[in-house]
Amino acid sequence: MVLAVVVAGLLVFGTLSVRPMASSPASVKTVADGPALLQALTQADRSVNLTAGGPWGLFSYYGIAAQSPFSPNVIPYASVNQTVNACGAAFNGLTMWNGTIPVFNGTLNSGTAPFWQFAYFSNTSQQILVVTDVGGSVDAYPPIAYPGACQPWYDLPAPPGPTYWTGLLNGSIVDSPTMAENALAGIDQNWLNSSLPTVEIYTSGPGVWGSLGDRPGSAGVLFNRCGLLGVAGGAQPIMVAVESLQGVFQGWANLTTDCNIQGSGYGDYDGSEVIDPGTLVYDNSSEGTRVSIPYQVAIAYPNGTLTGDYDGWGLASWMTSWNLTGPNARPLPGAEPTCGAWVPSLAACTANPAGWYGVIVSASGQWINSFGESTSGNLTWSVPITALVSHQELVIEVPSSWNVTGDVLTVSSTTPTQILYGSITL
Repeated sequence: MVLAVVVAGLLVFGTLSVRPMASSPASVKTVADGPALLQALTQADRSVNLTAGGPWGLFSYYGIAAQSPFSPNVIPYASVNQTVNACGAAFNGLTMWNGTIPVFNGTLNSGTAPFWQFAYFSNTSQQILVVTDVGGSVDAYPPIAYPGACQPWYDLPAPPGPTYWTGLLNGSIVDSPTMAENALAGIDQNWLNSSLPTVEIYTSGPGVWGSLGDRPGSAGVLFNRCGLLGVAGGAQPIMVAVESLQGVFQGWANLTTDCNIQGSGYGDYDGSEVIDPGTLVYDNSSEGTRVSIPYQVAIAYPNGTLTGDYDGWGLASWMTSWNLTGPNARPLPGAEPTCGAWVPSLAACTANPAGWYGVIVSASGQWINSFGESTSGNLTWSVPITALVSHQELVIEVPSSWNVTGDVLTVSSTTPTQILYGSITL
C-alpha cells in the first residue's frame, strides 16, 4: 500500500511494507546511552504525581537518539514559527522547542536515548504538563493551559479530543528496546546504513510532525536526518517503522522530504530565504550599545526579492554567518559573548570591550543562542544548532567606545544548498 504523509503542507511518499521479522544476531553489539522508555517514564510519573492539577494522563512521548547535534525545531511543525516561539517561551529549559539535543553515543538497537519528553493532560484542570528526562535528570515544567498558545500536537484537539489520546497510552505499552529490535529487524538495513548519521526517534500519541506520531493506537520508530548539524536542503531520507502499543511489528515505510523550503519544487518558493529586519531599537549605556533587530525568515525568489509575506522554514543557526563592517566596509573585530550559554535575562549579556557579538532571543525575550568569537578565534555559535524562525530577534552588543551609525550587518550562508540574503544598516 502507498503511504502519503503530510509534513507541514508537503507530501512525502513511500511504500508501507510488511516483511517477516528477522532474528537479531547474537553478535550484534548493544551500547546504551541514557534510559529506555519505561525507565524514563517511571521517573517522569513520580514528578507528575507530585504536580497539582491532576489526575494526569500520558498522551505523548518522544525519545530522541541523535548521532550528531540535533534540533527538532528545524523539522517543520504544522505551524513552525508559532510553535517554536510559543512553546519555547512556555518551557524554560531543554525541551523539543529549546536548545540542542545531546548527542547519542550508544547503538541504535539499544532502545535507549539521552533525551525523553513526555506530555500529560488533565481533564480536571484542562492543562498540559510536560516532563523531560535528559540523561536521567528529570524536569517537570509548570503546567500550561489547554487550549493555549503552545499547542504543537496538531491532531490533539480533533474529536474525540485529549481524553481519547490519554486513554490509548495509559495501559500496557511496549518498552523501547523491543521497539528498536523490531524496527531494525524489519526495515531495510542497507537503506538505513546509507543514511547515517541519523536521528532515531521513539514516539506515540498525536503528531507534531506530519510523518510521525499520529497513528492512533500505534508506536513509531523514526530514522530522520532533517535537523542534524551539517544537513541542509535537498531531499533527505525518513524511515518509519510502525508497531502496536504492545510491540507487534506492523510495517515500515521509506520516505523522503526536504529539510527546507528550498529544493522543495514549489515553483516561486523554491528560491532563497531573506533575513528581513523590522524596526531597530537602540539601547545605549555606559557599558556599550545594544541594537535589537526583529526579523522575519522570509521566502524569496532566487535573486533575493521577496515573494510576499511568507515565512520560510528549515533554517538552522549553523547555516548562517554574520559579519559586522564599518562604513568603510572593513570587518569590525568580533568578541567572545559574555553570555555563551542560557541566561534568564539579557542583562547578563554585557558588552565585551574587545568587539561585537550577537545574541538570538525569542519573541518573548528569552536567550536562544549566541554568535561571536570562539577561543580558537573564529566566529561561531555557542550552541551547535538551533532554529532561526520569524519573530525572533538578533541583538548586537558593541563596546561603548564604538559609534555604530552606518555599520552594516550582513548574513550569508555557510552551505551551498542554502541560498540566504540579508543586510542591515545600523
